[in-house]
Amino acid sequence: MRDPASAHWLLALSGSSLCLCLLATALLLLPQWQQQLPARRGVVSLHLSADGSLRLWNQPIASAALPGLLARTRRLSPSTRIRLVVAPQVPWGVVQDLLPRLDSSPLHVDLELPPTPRS
Repeated sequence: MRDPASAHWLLALSGSSLCLCLLATALLLLPQWQQQLPARRGVVSLHLSADGSLRLWNQPIASAALPGLLARTRRLSPSTRIRLVVAPQVPWGVVQDLLPRLDSSPLHVDLELPPTPRS
């Protein structure tokens, strides 16, 4: 016959293991959920790196694919906004070269500049 105290110990251990598993899953999924929150609000964020490359949800985008992406976004939801997030090291000329391609779309474009360094 088994000891009832050991059964309670095993139940507590399995319960705490389940809680630990749920906590680890939440810690893995929470950053991804937070990154995708603006997309649920109708904002698609394009990140412009210092080398001039574009990224959407941490995936690189070829410059040639940008018009197709904008057209597909407009078809899905005409009220979607495009937010261009510029890295601090990006020269202003690179931003100026990209803006006409974004402005050719009927979607609203927001420009998010990096914060100015404090001296």
